[in-house]
Amino acid sequence: MEPWPSEHWTLLADTIVAILLVVTIAYAAILERKLSALRAAKQEMAELIARFTESTTRAESGLAEIRQTAEQTGQNLQQAVDKGNSLADDLVFLVERGDAVAGRLERGTAKGHGRARAEPPPAAAKATGAPAAKDDATPGRQRTPEQSALAAALRAMR
Repeated sequence: MEPWPSEHWTLLADTIVAILLVVTIAYAAILERKLSALRAAKQEMAELIARFTESTTRAESGLAEIRQTAEQTGQNLQQAVDKGNSLADDLVFLVERGDAVAGRLERGTAKGHGRARAEPPPAAAKATGAPAAKDDATPGRQRTPEQSALAAALRAMR
């Protein structure tokens, strides 16, 4: 067997190098496609992050507005509650004063007619179950419409 001439070895080496170059070119093409896809994904990711940042900023400002509105509403509600409590206290005071005045008027009316009231007023009679006093004036004396209205209003307040 004769050894191969050097031309064959050179041709074999050139063929191997050519095959390796073709494989390298193919691998480079595949790698280029993957890098292009990665660059496109990077651009999409940057846009997504920008939109996310913008949405987060809008959400934070919206929350600040909601907090401010809630605080203002809470203050308005507290003012309304305070005003309602004040009015309730005033009403309690006025009702107590009205009861005191009604008692004095009833005593004065009973003394003026020369009789004492033995029966409880109609409102008290309803609450206790006792029979109500007559609403009629003293025999022989008629109440004026104003007196009747005042007496009815005083009884209604009790």
